[in-house]
Amino acid sequence: MLAAAIASLTFTQYFFAFTDPVLGILSALASVTALYLTLSLLNKDISQPSRESIELICLLQIYTLLISSLPWFFISQELLIPATYSILLALCLWHIRDSSLTFEEMGFRGSRLKYIIVAAVTGVLLGAIEYQILRPPPPTPTFSITYFLRTALYMLIFVGFVEELLFRGMLMASLEKHMNQRTALILQSAIFAVLHITWRLIIEIIFVFIAGIIFGLLLRKSGSLIPPAIAHGVGNIVLLSVFPFIT
Repeated sequence: MLAAAIASLTFTQYFFAFTDPVLGILSALASVTALYLTLSLLNKDISQPSRESIELICLLQIYTLLISSLPWFFISQELLIPATYSILLALCLWHIRDSSLTFEEMGFRGSRLKYIIVAAVTGVLLGAIEYQILRPPPPTPTFSITYFLRTALYMLIFVGFVEELLFRGMLMASLEKHMNQRTALILQSAIFAVLHITWRLIIEIIFVFIAGIIFGLLLRKSGSLIPPAIAHGVGNIVLLSVFPFIT
């Protein structure tokens, strides 16, 4: 059933990227309905860890529904990232409340300084590589310290922390309860890559898959969400707010 949930998520993202967003919305809605109905009917036949992994896939589908159907044009562009990621964080907290995952399993603990340094360096390297793939234009005509600081805040607190909580802290920890660590590491990274299909670039999807592996290893080595969140956030800062102005 987990395979079916992942397949449905892949189809949803494919519809959004390559066909019609309406089909993507319908796919997400149908997938969530079918998955929750099946979970209810097969309640006694599905283990708790498997159920939680499937529900996390449903959470991603629900998030896709919300960001694709709500009237975001009413919100200032500057507030779009905090708004959308606040919804994702709320969904994560809602799932944590009813899950068997402990905060320790999800990486809620401090980190040694050496892992933070490695994470920061890793983030710079990943951001530089991803810039060569995506080549985003400069967000402002000239470098702006205000924009840089705002982007740094958004990428570290919202994007870095929330995505790492969901994919590495929750999904990978959940998968490890019913499969070996290597398989869980690869599978969570594959799901992470699926959520980037909308870039419509095979090389970007491959890059995101590799980045997901690296973030997962940072969590496993350090035992903390802090290093992968830093690497993720720093990578996005370099991609969006540094390299566009120096190349």
